[in-house]
Amino acid sequence: MIIIFAISVATNATPFFGTPYTIVASTILLKSGVTPLNLAEVIAVTAVGAAIAKSVMYGIGYGIGHTLKHNKNVVFFSRFINHKSFYVALFILALLPGVPLDDFAFLIGGAGKASLVKMIEITFASKFIKSSIEIPLETYGLIAIGGIINVSPFLLGVISSVVFTVLSVVIFKVDWESIYNKFKDRLGPIFKIV
Repeated sequence: MIIIFAISVATNATPFFGTPYTIVASTILLKSGVTPLNLAEVIAVTAVGAAIAKSVMYGIGYGIGHTLKHNKNVVFFSRFINHKSFYVALFILALLPGVPLDDFAFLIGGAGKASLVKMIEITFASKFIKSSIEIPLETYGLIAIGGIINVSPFLLGVISSVVFTVLSVVIFKVDWESIYNKFKDRLGPIFKIV
């Protein structure tokens, strides 16, 4: 469990690094043998590690907030910090598989001095749900896919890590304000900026 916790922390503390820690945890789980107890332990450990690790991004945002104040995306998202929509967005972003969009929320939260404790609590709940869904699916999915295409689950995890890292860089380059402006009427009042 210590290795899984370390992987969860390391992959979630690394800014915008989209390594799928649940796939890595699932691969390690397969090597140790899947039981209901160790499956539950892996889910809890990855959720705790992932939530705590996001404080690194918060710290980066807090430390370089003055530098980020001119970044178009940071300026745009900072307007949400004092609204419920920021925390709803954080929960959703932390739940999404594949790409570390919650890094953006923690970076912006740090720059805007949002409540770190509240952000970690919300992220833990989201990561627990995410791990509860992804780890069982990935564990059995890696076995099935690996058997079909004759590739080890470890290699599938490495391939996924590379793909998600590239996606993270691409997502960072997107002009989110333009997308928001295009769809703001359809998003509803919860995402309205005051």
